Amino acid sequence: MFPSTPPAPAERFALILDGLCQAVAARGGGRDRLAGPLVILIWSRLRRLGVRFAALAARIAAGRHRRFLARRPPRPTPRRPAQRPLPHGPAWLLRLVPQASGYGSQLQHLLAEPEMAALIQSAPQMRRLLRPLCRMLGVRPPPAPRPPPPAAAEVRPPAAPAQPPEPSSPAPPGPAPVRVPPAGFDACGPPVPA
Repeated sequence: MFPSTPPAPAERFALILDGLCQAVAARGGGRDRLAGPLVILIWSRLRRLGVRFAALAARIAAGRHRRFLARRPPRPTPRRPAQRPLPHGPAWLLRLVPQASGYGSQLQHLLAEPEMAALIQSAPQMRRLLRPLCRMLGVRPPPAPRPPPPAAAEVRPPAAPAQPPEPSSPAPPGPAPVRVPPAGFDACGPPVPA
């Protein structure tokens, strides 16, 4: 039997999210269980995150992703009707669904792999997308992407140090220039009337 190739990071990420959704759904209903609306909110958020991750990973794989986008001014967010918010804080999903801890460990290992690190490095949006999931599972988020290397500057050999000019001896004083007075002026005094 031939060894199978390991699944791509996007496929493994989808498997982790599927497992999380199943663990959340198993905690719903019954006594000492999560309330139905909360299960639906968590499940929907995980599914949305999975769809966005898959779409971004597909764009990167197809070479249609633009790395740096111009910043747009923030749009005002419309007021949404009051809805039951999700819990917050580090590792909040683990407090509600203890079975999710195994999936958090799998996510931590996936984020540490070079293939996944390269995927995150190629798209800064990927880190923003993963941050809420890392927070809910108590996982350290991926590091910020490194800035692109600066353009290679032309390397020039160092210039030879300039030789200081040799001190020159002062020039000997020459004769003072002679001024000739204009016509009608006496060299020693005011003009003489003709």
